[in-house]
Amino acid sequence: MRSFDRLNRRSFLARTFAFCAAFVQGWWSRPGSARAEPDYFTGTDFVGKTRVGKFKQFYINYWKPLRRIKAADWTLEVGGLCETPKHFTLDQLKGLPTMTQTSRLKCVECWSAKAEWSGFHFSELMKLCPPQPEATGVVFHCGDIYTEHLSLADLNHPRTLWVTQMNGAPLSDEHGFPLRVIVPFKYGYKNPKAIVKIEYVNELQYGTWSKIGPYSPDGTILPGTDHPLDLGKTPRRISGGEITY
Repeated sequence: MRSFDRLNRRSFLARTFAFCAAFVQGWWSRPGSARAEPDYFTGTDFVGKTRVGKFKQFYINYWKPLRRIKAADWTLEVGGLCETPKHFTLDQLKGLPTMTQTSRLKCVECWSAKAEWSGFHFSELMKLCPPQPEATGVVFHCGDIYTEHLSLADLNHPRTLWVTQMNGAPLSDEHGFPLRVIVPFKYGYKNPKAIVKIEYVNELQYGTWSKIGPYSPDGTILPGTDHPLDLGKTPRRISGGEITY
């Protein structure tokens, strides 16, 4: 009986392995278009995670799908430990002194992509809405219910930019319209987009990804390997901090 049981078990495992191998072979033998990730959002009132079409060169990640934001309905709320809480329209923010820089966004998934970003430095917003003396950072609230924390030191870094334009055009919904923050020396999850509210705080707070996954609340890019989408995903070693190629 034991011999019979062993044979049945061996036969079951063999059939299972053969089925899995056939499934994988069938999947990869399909045309590339059939394997492509579906595009659920183009042409709809919503935006979400997208990696097809033109977004193969710059992946789009959102915590949850969100309804496309209309500029006429949007304001940036600034509050928390703030001397003068205010709301700003997009036109008001676009009226701040503008800076442009080229930098690479690096994801913890090992890909990166490069773009030209235009917007304003945090110091310009601080002049209009100064933090109270005890404030040490800012919590961002985004249209996809995402939250993130950045210190005032990181926000005042000369390479940190509050962005309203990308590659010479207004931010697309996919890339964070109407406002996002680019911190080139931090992983992508520390670069909040589709921002609707910020609040000054006096302690470190964990953002959405740092709460649910093995992601540091600091988020500084570590030494390792990068696969830049705009350079054919050819692996490149990186030393940590901002990627400059």
